Formats: sequence, C-alpha cells, structure tokens
Amino acid sequence: MQRILMALFLLFTTLALAQAAQKTYRLLINSKAASAPAIVVGGKTYVPLDALRAAGVGVSLSGATLSLTLPSTPTAQGGANQIAALEGCQNEWLFNGIWRFRVLSLEPLPAEGRRGWKARLELRNGTTANGAALAGTGWQGLRLVLDNGNTIESQYLEMRDKPFAQGTSMVEEALFYSDEIERTPTKLLLLLDANKMLTSLKIRYTVPDPSFRVRLECRK
Repeated sequence: MQRILMALFLLFTTLALAQAAQKTYRLLINSKAASAPAIVVGGKTYVPLDALRAAGVGVSLSGATLSLTLPSTPTAQGGANQIAALEGCQNEWLFNGIWRFRVLSLEPLPAEGRRGWKARLELRNGTTANGAALAGTGWQGLRLVLDNGNTIESQYLEMRDKPFAQGTSMVEEALFYSDEIERTPTKLLLLLDANKMLTSLKIRYTVPDPSFRVRLECRK
C-alpha cells in the first residue's frame, strides 16, 4: 500500500510540475530523443526518471527515499563500461594534440565476398613535426564495437606505420571481418596509449586519454 501511495504521489507531483512548467526542452539521451521533455519550474530544470534510467542511472524507491546510482567509471573497451576517450560522431573531426581523426562512413562488405564491414577513415598530423606515425605514438589497435558488446579487430592499416609530414592527411578503408553481420555496429575505437610513445619527435598529447571513440549512430 505504501508503494502505491508513493507512486501516486510521484505521479501527482509530476503532473503538478508539468502544469507549472515555465519552459520545456526536447531531451536527447546519447543523441536519441527521450519520450518526455525536460521542464523548467522556478528557474530549475527537471529531468524525468525514465530519462535518467536511459542514461544508465540506477533508480530505486524505498519508502520515502528515492535513490540514484551513477554509472561506474569508464574502464573497458566498448559495451557498458567504455574506455575513457575523445568521443564524437561520424564525419566529426576529433583532435588529441597530435592526431586529427574522423570516420567518414561505415557500410557492410559486398555480399559475394567475406562478411563484415568497411570503414572509411581519415587521419591527419595535427602537429608541426614531420614524420609522426601512429605506430610510434602509442598505437593499440582499431576496433569495431557491435550492439551486443562484441568487438572486431581491423586488418592491417597502412596509416598505422606511415610517417606523416606536418599537416598532411590520409584516407583509408579499414576492414572488419565477422559472421555477425546481423548485428549493428555502434562504435569505432582507435586506441592510443600515451605511456607507450616510441617517437623521438618533440610532440605530446594534450589530453590524458588520447584514444578516439566514434559513435556510429550519429553524423555531423
């Protein structure tokens, strides 16, 4: 009975707030539209609990206490616990102090050949140094993350070992072979470790986590 009364209280409170709302905002969670808007009441912005749940916040009700649990600190590659990285959308330039990187497109491989996907990538030397290469600046791999959390390592990339003169760029297709073609790719990760720099060039990353994470569901 107490839970029913609390649920009714929250419902009536939400309705009262909605009626008193001075302004509403269209709410996006990870670039996807939420079912209800955020509202402004008395100069404060309120977000629906369903939106918090969609953002990964744990929500529980016990008696008169509403508890929120924030998502854990990102630690892993892809999936629920992602690596710390620079993040953006397709066709959006990301910059870590050395490299400018973007994903131009992603599409399935032709049906008559091996199954999987191909990503069209562009990499640019964003420094004034000549001879910078991914292999010497902490390269750890290029991976495609599927909607079930599985990751696929790319085949060899020419741009991994290519020395780039200052300001120059390269466009290349990366191949990801997999039989899980019915799955949906959600992210592309270019992994870099600042602690494994091998180059003698006087260049450095300007962010603590120089890896790139591109969300494939959004485009710029």
